[in-house]
Amino acid sequence: MGKIEKSKADDLGVKITGSARTGHKIELAQNSALCRIFGTSDEMQANALLSHCLKSLKADEASDEHPGNDERIFMLSVIRDLAPRDPIERMLAVQIAATHVATIRSARWLANTDTIPQVQAHYTGFNKLARTFAAQVEALRKHRSGGEQRVTVQHVNVSDGGQAIVGNVGTGGRGGDG
Repeated sequence: MGKIEKSKADDLGVKITGSARTGHKIELAQNSALCRIFGTSDEMQANALLSHCLKSLKADEASDEHPGNDERIFMLSVIRDLAPRDPIERMLAVQIAATHVATIRSARWLANTDTIPQVQAHYTGFNKLARTFAAQVEALRKHRSGGEQRVTVQHVNVSDGGQAIVGNVGTGGRGGDG
């Protein structure tokens, strides 16, 4: 593990070693470290979500044998930074982190292709993953806002002799008769 990954792991309070082949070993600085990352008080749920993260990674992305390619701590830090607040957000956060890793993996494959059929296949996969990521982020935004949309006008031009009103504007007459 490099310096950045080690400090991130220390910051998260989680250290993950091993691999899928040899078994992952999870060390927690505090019992509640995973619960804090996933935004839940349910330790069983936090453990299951961690398992989902690990299952989504290729063998070389979740192993001490390939430290430069290890995505385990990165995924947990993304989930922690998304700060999930309920079960839907927790599952979306895991999906968002997994989709991002898969998108970058696909981009790497695309960058290393040699033939037109390979380019086409990897471009299609990359494009679908990028669109899925955007849809997941939008789903999280809508879930958090309750589906409300807000429009903000940031620039208004007023011609000579014109007037502008800043603030909430209601309709109706002076007396409020409507």
